[in-house]
Amino acid sequence: MPREDRRIIFDYGEAYKALYSLCVQKERKKPPTGEIISIRADEKDENVIYVTIENPLDKTGAKIEYSRDFLAAAVMVYCRGCGVPLPKKARKSVMIGEQDIILRVEM
Repeated sequence: MPREDRRIIFDYGEAYKALYSLCVQKERKKPPTGEIISIRADEKDENVIYVTIENPLDKTGAKIEYSRDFLAAAVMVYCRGCGVPLPKKARKSVMIGEQDIILRVEM
């Protein structure tokens, strides 16, 4: 049977909007104002993601910890808001790129 493997790529600006939006929706602490400058997985636990945000005006920064599932949920909600269709039965996962986040959709 044929299979499909789709990748939806989000730049750091879109990833910030996705995280901010889901934090508001879930009533979690919102990320600080600024821009994402890096996203890295924990070396010991692949399910832990560190997002570093820097405010370009005053150069203050923050390193925030999210679960990989939370990041995946954030970009999926962002997709729905932008009209990008995501099949319910597909397996979804998040990969960390050099300067982006990749939502992998496998059917």
